[in-house]
Order: sequence, then structure tokens, then C-alpha cells
Amino acid sequence: MGSRFTIRAEHPAYAGKIVRTTLRGANNEAVDRAALLTSELVADAMIDADADPQLFIDTREGHIYVEVRATDSLRRRVEPLRTRGWTLALLDTAVSSWGIESRSDCQAVWFALNF
Repeated sequence: MGSRFTIRAEHPAYAGKIVRTTLRGANNEAVDRAALLTSELVADAMIDADADPQLFIDTREGHIYVEVRATDSLRRRVEPLRTRGWTLALLDTAVSSWGIESRSDCQAVWFALNF
């Protein structure tokens, strides 16, 4: 069962707190990693998007799954939502899998990590 949140642009660090609260009781190291990565993704989305990003958190088959969705009608027509170098390095080293998807209504960046 997943949880969905909309993150207000004035509070990008709040995303990590939401992850910690939602995943209370899971492996602390995995939750800390998920909280850090989520904060980075939400900060990136707030820079590139024209609306507050949406955050989805789920646990599936031994994985924490997090997805950040952001709408950006102008940028989406030109280029995909960017994920900054620091965030890419973190994702590459810290998660089981991750991806960036262009959808009809948004850009989504997601990751999954073992817990």
C-alpha cells in the first residue's frame, strides 16, 4: 500500500521527514538513505517544475519504492526533468534501481532500494 504526498515548494527538506515517518519501523539505514535521496529528488524537481512535486512512497517485495512526480509543461516539451550530478551519483551508488520517465501528465524520477 503506497502513500502519496504533495510537497510544498517552501519546504523541500520536509520530504525526508515524510519518508522517515512513513517508513517508521523499517531498516534504519535504508530509511536514512531513502530520506536523503528523496530530499535530493524533491529539491531537483522544485527547481525544474512549475508546480509542487508529488511524492509517492511504497514498500514492495522487500524494497522501499519512492517516486517524485513533477509537472513542467514548458520544459517537458523541450527536455526531460533534469536530475543533477550529485543526485545521479547518489542514485547510482545507493539504490537497487532507479529511472526517469516522461509521462503524459508529468516527469517522474523513481528509485527502489532493499530494506
